[in-house]
Amino acid sequence: MKKNYDRKNVAREINEAAKLYKKHLVGKRFMYVFDNRYIEVLFKAENFRHLTGVDTHLSAKSFYSYATRGILEASQIRFTATHPYDLCVRKIKHIGSIANMAVSECFMLEEVKTDTMSYKFGTTDLNFTLCLNKETDGEGDSYVVQSLRDEDCFSKSKTAYTVTHIFSCRTDEKIYKDLLYIDKSASMSDLPDCIKEKLIPTLLPDE
Repeated sequence: MKKNYDRKNVAREINEAAKLYKKHLVGKRFMYVFDNRYIEVLFKAENFRHLTGVDTHLSAKSFYSYATRGILEASQIRFTATHPYDLCVRKIKHIGSIANMAVSECFMLEEVKTDTMSYKFGTTDLNFTLCLNKETDGEGDSYVVQSLRDEDCFSKSKTAYTVTHIFSCRTDEKIYKDLLYIDKSASMSDLPDCIKEKLIPTLLPDE
């Protein structure tokens, strides 16, 4: 009985997290600025299933579709030795916080190595880490969020940097129109020209 209750709770939380993921992240591109350089990041619908940590017979597309419509059911998810309940619960809590990390202080980790994978970058708020790699499916120079780790991953990375700016735009736009976060020690005028060229002029101070 408890296992069924647990699965119902997790399914409900996945449904809620999916709605936030769709509303705030999917369909947008984010530019993280650090060390006077930047990377562009995408949150894909088909990666949502993996970020939850649960096991399921559903395809990534169906899982996301059901969850965003609030109809993912307990019978469609399961926990296993490689997908343990406790870890799934923690990951799902973090998914609900991903949108907050796009508008608040965070750090960029370079060359993150886990027991099973290597990632070019990871971004962390000290509670969890989103691991990023490029995907060979026509996304160009953008990095895609591929994994969520329930740790800060500083010890697993080669170098760590403070993120100074975070911008966003729709994926069908080429110019960033929204400034989501700026570090208290940073300014817009000090941005390198290669970054300024990617911003709508109204974000920049008059020179």
